[in-house]
Amino acid sequence: MSDTASSILLLRRMACAAAISLLPAASVLAQAANLRLINEYPAASITASADLRFAASTARMSNGEVAVTTLQEAANPYKGRDQVAAVSEGRAEIGTLFAGILGGSDPFFLLSSLPFLVDGFEQAQALFTCTRPELERHLAALNLRLLYATPWPPSGIWSARPVADIAALKALDIRTYDDNSRGVFQRVGARSANLPFSALVAKLASGELNAALSSGDGGAGNRLWDHLGHFTAISYAIPLSYTVVNLETWNRLTPQQQAALTRAAQATEQESWSIVKNRIQENYARMSEHGMRLDLQPAAEVRQALRKAGQEQADGWWPQQDPDRTLRTRCMPTG
Repeated sequence: MSDTASSILLLRRMACAAAISLLPAASVLAQAANLRLINEYPAASITASADLRFAASTARMSNGEVAVTTLQEAANPYKGRDQVAAVSEGRAEIGTLFAGILGGSDPFFLLSSLPFLVDGFEQAQALFTCTRPELERHLAALNLRLLYATPWPPSGIWSARPVADIAALKALDIRTYDDNSRGVFQRVGARSANLPFSALVAKLASGELNAALSSGDGGAGNRLWDHLGHFTAISYAIPLSYTVVNLETWNRLTPQQQAALTRAAQATEQESWSIVKNRIQENYARMSEHGMRLDLQPAAEVRQALRKAGQEQADGWWPQQDPDRTLRTRCMPTG
């Protein structure tokens, strides 16, 4: 063999060896996934704390192959409805989105926050489980895939003054969290404004609002009791937040990474449904410690007015979202 031929053969062997040596590194790069999870609520709220558990579970169940970085409250660069577009377009890989925020893109997501639809967490969980296939179909249309849902404690009225009668109800300038809740309070004569939680405190501080529809759970309460000294437990709804992943991001993950995310999501969701049952009393205790006055048995006229308005609002929503009554027949709470 000539010197030239020997040199060419040697170069080819060296190239092959170099290519083979690079394969493990390329494999590692392909397997490493760094995902950002946005949430506009503070870390001590039930949804943000669920996200922290999910991130830790994902790291453990993926053996470190998937890292989820949580961007919560001020660290989240997207607010309100912009969060939906951010995850749909892949600017953030994962988002925990309140049902009312998603409802701005598709009213079907307002199902969990329909007024006075469920009576307790068992009914709320059963409704979510029954309607999950439809929720996933509507999410897919937004280029999103559902990972897990997190329930909030029941929504009540935070207000500067007691809501003891109809006159007090009509005097509210109240933040509501979706189109249906805005409609309910308008029907009873109050002034209502649909706002994401991230925009609420500034409106309270400026005096533009004197009330908020919210559970005020966990760290969310820290933002409210400096401005609103009364809480009326109307048990308006048990709304959900949905933690979703961008579909292209999901499809780029390996089957093993997808399986780890799925297991972590299932564990997170199961734990959240268990944790939320104790949050009501924990929240009430914290409110009392900060000098709030709690009305846990609202006046009958207030309850009746809100329930009547809630039924009227729901009667307008259902025919648009469930025209053949399939969901109502199959999934509505029965008692």
